[in-house]
Amino acid sequence: MPVVSTIEDRCKACYSCVRQCPVKAIKVEIGQSRVVPERCISCGSCIKACSQNAKQVYTFLPQVEECLQRGETIALLAPSFPAAFYPATPAEFYELLKQTGFTMIYELTIGVELTMPLYREFIENGPGTAIASHCPAVVNLIEKHFPALLKYLVPVDSALMATAKLVRRRHRKSRLVFIGPCIAKKEEVLEQQPEAILDAVITFKELKEVFRQRGLWPYAEEAGVLSVPPHREESVPSLFPLPRGLIKNLDPAGNWLSEEDVALVEGKEDCMQFLKGLQEGRMHPRVVDILFCDGGCINGPEMDSELDLFTRKYLVHQYARQKERDRLGRLPALDLERTYTNKEQILPVPSEREILQILKYTNKTKPEDELNCGACGYNSCREKAVAVYQGLAEVDMCLPYLLEQSRGELEFCHYKLQLNGLKDLLVGNSPSMHALRQLAVKTSRNDATLLILGESGVGKEVFARAVHHLGPRSEKPFVAINCAALPEHLLESELFGYEEGAFTGARKGGKPGKFELARGGTLLLDEIGDLSPAMQSKLLRVLQEREFERVGGTRTVKLAARIMAATNRELKELVDEGKFRGDLYYRLNVIGVTVPALRRRKEDIPLLIEHFIARLAQEKKIQPKIFSEQARDLLMYYDWPGNVRELRNVVEQSLYICEESVIRTHHLPEFLRQGNGKRRLAPLRPLKEAVRQLEREMILEALEKTKYNKADAASLLGMPRATFYLKLKEYNVH
Repeated sequence: MPVVSTIEDRCKACYSCVRQCPVKAIKVEIGQSRVVPERCISCGSCIKACSQNAKQVYTFLPQVEECLQRGETIALLAPSFPAAFYPATPAEFYELLKQTGFTMIYELTIGVELTMPLYREFIENGPGTAIASHCPAVVNLIEKHFPALLKYLVPVDSALMATAKLVRRRHRKSRLVFIGPCIAKKEEVLEQQPEAILDAVITFKELKEVFRQRGLWPYAEEAGVLSVPPHREESVPSLFPLPRGLIKNLDPAGNWLSEEDVALVEGKEDCMQFLKGLQEGRMHPRVVDILFCDGGCINGPEMDSELDLFTRKYLVHQYARQKERDRLGRLPALDLERTYTNKEQILPVPSEREILQILKYTNKTKPEDELNCGACGYNSCREKAVAVYQGLAEVDMCLPYLLEQSRGELEFCHYKLQLNGLKDLLVGNSPSMHALRQLAVKTSRNDATLLILGESGVGKEVFARAVHHLGPRSEKPFVAINCAALPEHLLESELFGYEEGAFTGARKGGKPGKFELARGGTLLLDEIGDLSPAMQSKLLRVLQEREFERVGGTRTVKLAARIMAATNRELKELVDEGKFRGDLYYRLNVIGVTVPALRRRKEDIPLLIEHFIARLAQEKKIQPKIFSEQARDLLMYYDWPGNVRELRNVVEQSLYICEESVIRTHHLPEFLRQGNGKRRLAPLRPLKEAVRQLEREMILEALEKTKYNKADAASLLGMPRATFYLKLKEYNVH
């Protein structure tokens, strides 16, 4: 059960929570920032940052109200309470708790005294470094994000759980409620194993709400200055929530731990930096007194105090000087040993090429395009790109990109066309595509008849449109007709048009044909090789005379369009076989162009994939995605008999099927994954290199299928676990 969650539809996509979350435990979906429980450490940073109050904390208040109504409810009180309920004095605060229904009150200073001897024992006999485990946010941080440091966490219950175990032993039928400033304590309680010791956790902020409902808050009395003899010593356990509070309790006389032995860490930034340094072996302190909140527990996320930090510290010190030492009496045997679990959620790491792919979707093609403005909540554009790959962020979480989009679709498209020029029409960087673009530019400068040859799906019509848009006719119509799709009698009327009454069913007033509709522009006759002999003769006459008549008409219409023709058939062979008129062939083939098959220019496949994703995302209003390295390799190995059209269909299908940000091999069609007899497993290369490549691919596929569970992946491959880990290191797979 998550401690922190998002209230649906209240989030306004400001990404403040992403910016403030130290472990990036936020997943953005359709503009809503949702907490990822598996990564969240319940520190409360996102709650403080959210101006829309879109984050909510799991509450035990209904359970607490029920406990108070039944009676015999004991409050376990965090020692930071004097700083939270000013102007009420500690004695007055105790009275408020009793009026609310709490029958007894125990402070966690009891747990501090219970655990300190065990702490000292671990420091003396442990692994060399002891990380304090009383801050639950720090424990969550290490379990979920720094599991290599688990061996350093002191295996002793927190002061809360130690106190709870003692109180539970003495009051078995009572209900125990912890009251403190910490959200993460709720997670500690929700995960109690094997049996529940605590019944509920409420924060100081929630307790004030309980007081308000009973008319007990705001506290009406003015606080007086505590009168404490100046020579009175402070109760050291009461100082536990302050920075250095642990060290004062471990070594009250200051003669056991030297300055070099101790690392004092507080605040989320320092915690993250310190743990990274410790994990990398840059330091080896003997004791780590670490608190996630800057200023210690008196600055917890639910402290709910308007007092400044110094006044809060003063109030805690004042209370420590008046508090009597806890009388523990005869202690029962308590098991205060604690174990920790590796809860790390390993996320896939993108390659450099995949990062560049993602950056390209928001127009970041050069290093200087990466503004690192932080509007998305991430420190850099690259960090956000990694989050997109891992499924935590959306591609369009980019303010400069969205501002550019907001200029209007027409202006944006015009800008893109100017920016990319012909490369945005004829996609590819292969030598054959470079030559094709050069030919398109040259061809656009004249009105000669153009014959475009190539297999089905290579993009013959795309080339024709590119020539049209590059030339002086670009503002006039581009009209295309598939000559193979219509019967001969319909094709004639479609090409030449017809007059009223020319045949049964003819439209009143007649109808202009494609030749007329393309006036001033370009007419593309697609599949010209399938024309009947009769239509070939009529077309030849039009090309020769540059004029024609409508079906059933007598008026001559001048041909005022550029003619282009395209076919996937070998017209020269058809001429030799007598199936196509030679004179028509030469009339059409003034300029001949052959568009290469995709299998002849496979190096263009990555660019085509990016092009199709960008276009489909814009046309279909869906989030752009990227292909993983393994999925991309499958597309590269396939021979693509359907050429570019088939590739586009596969990309579109994958976009619809994949619900994450990364399209993986299992999202691809079955024929690509299983092979269809035309797929080459690998280009020719040294056998040893090919075997290594195949082995790496199989390891990655096994990890994907087992959701990166390394033990299961090793079992799936029939490989000993030790060997599997060696292979991961060898191939740099994380």
